[in-house]
Amino acid sequence: MKLINDFFNIIDSESADGVYKCKVKLNANHHLYNVHFPGNPITPGVCLLQMATEILEQYYGKNLLLQKAGSIKFKKIIIPTVQPTFVFSKTAIEDGCLKTIVMIEDEENQFVKMSLTYSIL
Repeated sequence: MKLINDFFNIIDSESADGVYKCKVKLNANHHLYNVHFPGNPITPGVCLLQMATEILEQYYGKNLLLQKAGSIKFKKIIIPTVQPTFVFSKTAIEDGCLKTIVMIEDEENQFVKMSLTYSIL
């Protein structure tokens, strides 16, 4: 299930000095928030991982398959009213794989840090 343009929308992006930043707006009315959790919506971690994948697929114009999540650190919950920025750094393509470090943050907080490796399909 694709989340882009349904669960979230990209509202701004920029790329400079090997770092790609992508600000997103979460859809607070999405049905996933009705079950995760009613009255206290929290963005599911698996959705954050899928969002990172879809943002990278759009940026590179290629389909990606997650091969390895070397490290995922959830530091703070993300509620649907937050407009987080996905920051992709140390991104490299080697041996048909895309490797990247992803931080999800806003102006004041770092919510998640992930080290991900994808096969390029």
